This record gives sequence, structure tokens and C-alpha cells, in this order.
Amino acid sequence: METILNFEQKEIGSAKINVYPDRPHTVYGMFEQTVSMYPGREAVVYGDVRLTYRDLDRRADELASHLQRVGGVRKGDRVAVFLRNDDAFPAAFLAISKLGAISVVLNTRLTKPELQYQLELTKPQASVVDGEIWNKELDDFIPFKVESCFLADLWGKGGTCLPAACTEEDVHTILFTSGTTGNPKGVQIVHRNLIHSALRLEQYMKMLGVIDAGAATTGNKTLIVAPMFHVMALQEQFLPTIRMAGAVIMLSALNIEAFLQLVENEKIDFLVGSPAIYRILLGTDEVKKYDMASIKIAGFGAAPMSPDLMAQMRRTFVNAKFFNGFGLTEASISLAAIDAECIEHPTSVGHPSLGCEARIVGGKMKELPRGSIGEIAVRGPNVASGYYEDPEETKKVFRDGWFLTGDLGRIDDDGFFYIASRKKDMINRGGENVYPVEVENVMYLHPQVLEAAVYGVPDDIMGEKVAAAIVAVPGTAPAIDDIKVFCADKLAKYKIPEYIVFVGALPKNAGGKVIKGQLPRTF
Repeated sequence: METILNFEQKEIGSAKINVYPDRPHTVYGMFEQTVSMYPGREAVVYGDVRLTYRDLDRRADELASHLQRVGGVRKGDRVAVFLRNDDAFPAAFLAISKLGAISVVLNTRLTKPELQYQLELTKPQASVVDGEIWNKELDDFIPFKVESCFLADLWGKGGTCLPAACTEEDVHTILFTSGTTGNPKGVQIVHRNLIHSALRLEQYMKMLGVIDAGAATTGNKTLIVAPMFHVMALQEQFLPTIRMAGAVIMLSALNIEAFLQLVENEKIDFLVGSPAIYRILLGTDEVKKYDMASIKIAGFGAAPMSPDLMAQMRRTFVNAKFFNGFGLTEASISLAAIDAECIEHPTSVGHPSLGCEARIVGGKMKELPRGSIGEIAVRGPNVASGYYEDPEETKKVFRDGWFLTGDLGRIDDDGFFYIASRKKDMINRGGENVYPVEVENVMYLHPQVLEAAVYGVPDDIMGEKVAAAIVAVPGTAPAIDDIKVFCADKLAKYKIPEYIVFVGALPKNAGGKVIKGQLPRTF
């Protein structure tokens, strides 16, 4: 697939990374370009609220003025954002961007102690919160608070301010990692990261022939149901859609009927979800009642797409092309498989995304030969600048422009990457290394497996044995022996789980990551 734009190189410290030429240099500047070109286009839809780009710009300006004038927010200050997926979020995010402040986007599912830790670490000057779900006991940690229910009092009041002078290397947003081990880390995402995510997805869409922003009277439409504190929703849906002068349709929680109605009524053409969400969606009778023909791009990640589910996707989304993205909060969408590649290499996460480099490394960052298992390292305009107030952890994984993902994987002879395991999850079974993600990927190919988690359990003789907890597709009842037989011709015998347990749900933290320490240990 031929790229649309060539890259130029930019020095970041001692490293050289690929960047798009003629790019915007601030996130708010990128938004302003869209406003100037398409002021009357719809930008945000939430329930009965429909905002054009002119409306959204005015709201962002008025809130920025209020935060600056009353809240004392200045360039470089942190501003906490604690909002559900609604029309307040885009205005708040862009208002903070206009001030050159740093949005600390908080997970609305966190408990008070978890939120308190993140507030104490970042010390926000102000916050924009949903008062219905905000714990007022946390007010002591923020000098100035704006509740979303009071935003209506600001709209139309004419408050205005000038955009701050920023560079593309200034920190724009702090998102926290899921923190399955230890405290979550605050990832410093700079303007360059967010801008290049938007430009990259725009280029992929042009390459696939599914978008031409200037030719249509309305831009593309994406339906965002994943929470905006997730990098996928924020960085790979919201901002690319703003860049492409499209409309962001917000849904505050997954409701199958509401989801399908919005796809049909709004003519949604860009979806992103996990294979598990697609499995649930396509497994309902309701999906047959709605027209899905508007979907042009169906993106997914977090797990491989089984052949039967991919076939179901192609039957349902008859005009869609597919996109499988692998990334982290620290390096959003570093690897990608595009359309036919998703079908031809169902357990692969693809190859380096546009402008990104990736390699498999061993000790001292030495690149390993193809086929070898090692750690995946990535470099490019998508790699964040480090962890907030944590130089020790930053030094461990950010090295000369490269980011060590913590994921073990390999590259095949055709250049496709495969994930094997998180480093910390590797199982040592009698001296043989078993990589859980490799086993999980095979299990996900089974048509009756909705979710799977593979982990090690202590064994007196082998040290560890392989176990798997499986959530079955609703309405099915796979047998343990059937799962093992399914794996037999795809995995070496020592990798096949000796213990399999079916569970109603996998234990997950507020960020959606499986907490393997809470999985069954006795069988």
C-alpha cells in the first residue's frame, strides 16, 4: 500500500524520528484549521445536542476564558477532566488545549483512593467534572472546580481569550496507565503525538479510499462508545475525526439498541471496538433489524479476530474495510494490519504503522533475528515523552527515542509482528517458556470463546503449569476437551493449558485490564 505523504526527520534529543511535513504544531491549531474551513459542519452529537464546528469553537473559547479569568489557569498548568462521554468533554478538552494547559484525563470508574493518588501526583490548578459522579470529598485536591451542569451558564456569554503559544513538544495531555502492578503511571502525551495520530489515520483512510473530506458536504462520522479516558477513543477516534472535519457521535455507555440505532440514523462510517464487543453486537437478533451499510472502516484491537467473527463482520458490514491496531497509552497505534491483512494474518498485529519503526530486541537493546522471541520496541512520532514526575521509570523504558513496550513478540519472514506475552506474565513450565498471549490468540480463534486469560499456577514438579480462564460466547457451552483439541494442532503440547475453567467474567481493573492474580489457582 503506497503512502500518501513522505516523511521528514526531526531530532528529538539524540534520536531522529519521522514526522509529517506541513503539519500543524499544536492540537488547538489543528482544530482551528478545521473550524476555519468547515465552520458549519456538525462536529459533536450527543442526544439532542448537535454542535457545529463554529459552536464547538465558541464553547471551547468561553470555557477557556472562564478557566483563565476565574480559575487562574495558565500555560503548563494541569487541569483535571472527570467527564463521561457527552457534549461537555470535547469543549473541555479543547478549552484546556487553547490555554496551553495540560489536561489530566481521569478514569470515571476509579475509586476515591485511586483518584486521590492521581490528583496528589499531578496537582491540578483546576478541574472540569461531572457533578453527578464526582466525589466531593476530592474537592480539597483542586483549587478551582467547574461542574458540567453549570456549563450552560457560560455558553453565549461571549467570554474569549487568545490561544497560548505552544510547541509540538509541549505536554498536552496526561493519561494514566492501567496499573495492574503498582501505582498507575501518568503518561505525558505531547502535541506531536496527538497530531500525528490524527494525520496517520487520515492517511490510512485516504489510502483505503474511504474518505475525501473536501469532496463531501458532511465529513465522516464516528461513534464513540469507549470512554474518552482511553487512548483509543481520545487519540484514535476523537482527534482524527476533528482533523478530518467529521462528526463525533458520543454514547455515554454501551447499549446495543441505542448503538445500532445511531449507526443507522446517523450513517456512521467509522467504528472501533474490541473483538468481544463486536462478538456481542453481532450475536444479537437486534443487529438484523438495522442497516449497517454506512460502515466504511471497522477498527479493532486488544485481541485477534477469529475467522468466523471476521466472516460475520464482512457479512454485516458489507461496505467496510478493516483495521487492526496495536498500541499502548505510551505509543498509540505502533503496529497495524490493514483490511485483507487482518484476514490473511488473523493472529498478527501487523507491521509498523505509518511513520513508526518497530523491532524485536534482547538485552542492551540488541536487535534479534526474525523468528526470535524478544521485547517489542517502537520509535516514532507517536511515542510519548515519558512518565510524569517519574524519571526512574522513564529511564527504564524510554531509550534514545525507542519505547520498550513490555510486550514479548516476534516477527515472521514477511515482516508481520506477533505478540507472545507481557514480560511479567511469561510462564516457565519446567524450563520451557510459555507466552500467554500466544495461547490466548489461538483460543480467540475458537468460535465459542468470547474472552480468554492464560496464566501460570504453581506446581511442585514443573514449577508452573499453564491454566486458562475462559468466558464463553453467550448461548454456547464449549467443553474443556473441545478447547484442548482445538489447540492441539496449533500449539506445542507443553503450551496447551492443563487446567481450563469457565467463568462468567474475567476480573478487570477500572482500565479494563485483566487482573490475573484474581483468577482461580486451584482446580
